[in-house]
Amino acid sequence: MSSSGSILAHPAAGGTARAEREAIRALLLARRPDLDRRLSVGPSGALLIPLTSGRGIEIGRMRRRGSARWVVVAPAADGATLREPRTLAAVVRTVLDALEEAEVSAGR
Repeated sequence: MSSSGSILAHPAAGGTARAEREAIRALLLARRPDLDRRLSVGPSGALLIPLTSGRGIEIGRMRRRGSARWVVVAPAADGATLREPRTLAAVVRTVLDALEEAEVSAGR
C-alpha cells in the first residue's frame, strides 16, 4: 500500500516517532500475540501487517494538515481507506478493527 517515494514520514528520522512506533507495536502484540510473526517494518519505516489476500494494513506517519500524524491504511473493496486516529491507543484500536474486518472477509 505504500506509494513509490512513500509519503509516510520515516520514523527513524526522529526518536519520538520511533518510540511511538515501538509503543504501537507493543500494544498490538499485547492484544494480538499472534501478530508477532506477521508484523514488520517496511522500507518507509511504517509497520506492516500482511493479509492472506495479498494486501496489507500499514501503520505509519503522514504529513497531514501541516504536521506528521499517525495513520492507518487498510484494504477496502474500492482500494484502501485512510484513517487518522488521534492517540496511540486509538491507532491500535483502528488497526485491530481493520484486521478483524479483513479476517472476516477472508472467512477466517
